[in-house]
Amino acid sequence: MPRNNSGFARGRAKLATVVVAVGAMAAALLAPGAANAVDNSEPSGLVSFTFDDGSLSSLTEAAPTLQEHGLTGTNYVVTNCVGMTTVPNSCRANNDVPYMTWAEIKQLQTQYGWEIGSHGVDHQCLASTGDDCQPNQLTAAQIDAQMADSRSALAAQGINATAFAPPYGDYDQTVLAKVAKYYSSMRGFRDEGVNLWPLSDYLVNNVAVEEGLDTVATLKAKVDEAIAAKTWVVFTFHDIVPTPSTDPDDYQFGSAELDELAAYVETKVTAGQIKNVNVSKGLVTGTPNKMPNASFNSGIGEGWRTDAPATITADANGNGSYPDPTRSVKLVSGATTTHLFSPQVAVTPGTNYLYKNFLNVSALTSGEVAFYVDEYNAAGAWVSGQYRAREPSRWVEELNFTYTPSSSNVAKASLQVIVLGTGITAYLDNVELLALGAETPPPPAANLVANGTFDAGISGGWSTDAATAIVADSTGNGAPANPAKSVKLQGTTANGHLFSPRVNVTPGNYNISAYLKIQNRTAGEVGWYIDEYDANGNWISGQWKLASTALGVSNVDLTYSPSTTSVATASLQVYVTGNSGVLAYVDDVRWWRP
Repeated sequence: MPRNNSGFARGRAKLATVVVAVGAMAAALLAPGAANAVDNSEPSGLVSFTFDDGSLSSLTEAAPTLQEHGLTGTNYVVTNCVGMTTVPNSCRANNDVPYMTWAEIKQLQTQYGWEIGSHGVDHQCLASTGDDCQPNQLTAAQIDAQMADSRSALAAQGINATAFAPPYGDYDQTVLAKVAKYYSSMRGFRDEGVNLWPLSDYLVNNVAVEEGLDTVATLKAKVDEAIAAKTWVVFTFHDIVPTPSTDPDDYQFGSAELDELAAYVETKVTAGQIKNVNVSKGLVTGTPNKMPNASFNSGIGEGWRTDAPATITADANGNGSYPDPTRSVKLVSGATTTHLFSPQVAVTPGTNYLYKNFLNVSALTSGEVAFYVDEYNAAGAWVSGQYRAREPSRWVEELNFTYTPSSSNVAKASLQVIVLGTGITAYLDNVELLALGAETPPPPAANLVANGTFDAGISGGWSTDAATAIVADSTGNGAPANPAKSVKLQGTTANGHLFSPRVNVTPGNYNISAYLKIQNRTAGEVGWYIDEYDANGNWISGQWKLASTALGVSNVDLTYSPSTTSVATASLQVYVTGNSGVLAYVDDVRWWRP
């Protein structure tokens, strides 16, 4: 109990957001994993050369040209057109060009280092009819077969295709959901533009290149834009020929022009201004994933929980995403705002993180599915939160967003998925939390409290008003790094207090931490309070911080800011309530400015 009669509030203030007040979270903690290995961990200039259909010119014209300049590409293959080497042929993509055999496709992969992706089974439109498309709309089963059968045909040749491009760039939400079951990315075709970090894996924008519409100068400018803005430009070609047709509908581009563009990219790569990547290497991916039960194979378990078990449920109907689409979490809107909470995961202040979430909002009348990060200190107490992303429409996507702990007091973070609105049905899967840099805590700041490890007992400015109940201890009950000495706190007949030396303070934020082991307790608490003094040493105010009641070892983490500019010094007061049966040990008290 505080010695001084100043008012204090025990509850934390409500978080002011446009979404919802934060609920309590599960206390599961994931220990830090192995060293981080994340591709594209920050914005940078990237350039990709992609080629559609699997035409022979990719091997005879494009691959040698790119290789000469140290570059590679990605070829999206129409599997039923493989081996159509004569002209004309029956390939829907273009019956006037020859296509590679399986041996030549594997040569493109092994000799030239290209990525091989899927362009469907037979180049049918996946979402539309008419014009270049077939007369009849594909059924859901036929769309699924285009994904599954093309991937299987490639796998039968030893090719693990994880990238997909829809023929004609024709897709809708149904197509996207099917793509996500079998592939890790989808590149569009008429989705002109660059890709902003940290990207959208299931809609990679591109620059479609066609003779008669695009010049080498305009394509070089796209490279320069990617360098300047640190974005990813993806070029899409079809047939590469020495003498190209100027009719854009023939989808050709000149061999000499490709060479000129590749030579330009080579100079930029050599200068370290841009990196050439195949499509799957352009995504932000990596290990380790710090999120437990990321693909929900354990349902809503392993620390995940919900406040709406009737409407937020485990789903096993194949509505998830590659590489494990069978299970996901189904989010259905209810009468009130509902939430899915992840486990609390250890994070390091000063480290940047990326959340990757597969989200399929299959129905929505109003509102949104939103993402919020709750932050906790080392003792598991909520300290702050960050609203990070929202999806207010029907869509299928890999929703990627960054997160950085808001202060040095943050030790753990939990993802909160919010379902707010009406008519919402959505699916969440494969939640990832990647550290984008080394999780190395900053060096500790100087401790402003003398004798914080109590190696000199209760001295060096420390004092107590209960000399028989609060005593120096040397029987190994202290913090693991230096356990020999600590201070024993006993809740006898009266309240007792341990006072730290006074610390000089100025306006701003401070952190205070301590090791606490409560061995016994029948009532009451071990409490934490800050006394504040003016320049003449007069007590002027105080701040109650925390009541510790749980048996066992805990790390106490407090934040402190002087309450007025009149505060010149402050002191930590650790109290134990009388007649409480408390037997506790405190050690390793640190007070520092972040």
